[in-house]
Amino acid sequence: MADYLRAGGFTEAFRLAPGGLNDAGDIGGIKDFAFECRDKNAFELSNNVKDANDRAVKKNCAYGVAVLKKRGRNVSDGYVVCDLKTFVKLLQDFYEMPGQSE
Repeated sequence: MADYLRAGGFTEAFRLAPGGLNDAGDIGGIKDFAFECRDKNAFELSNNVKDANDRAVKKNCAYGVAVLKKRGRNVSDGYVVCDLKTFVKLLQDFYEMPGQSE
């Protein structure tokens, strides 16, 4: 994943070491995002998104996303998954809209 991001122009992306209680995700070097990467035959979307959101809190960043890849497939065939709350925040920030209250 870090290699793929670097090839896409995110030259500061790097693989974070597992952090235990202070785990801030699997990829560092990209501001505002916590990445929780999974390479499995089957996914648990709810748990993966919850883990991504937990990592975002620990990293103190705006967006937690789960990157899900089927084992044996290329990383470019993977999926980026988040909850709707995170996606709406991303859209608001991208379009520079004032934050909405929940």
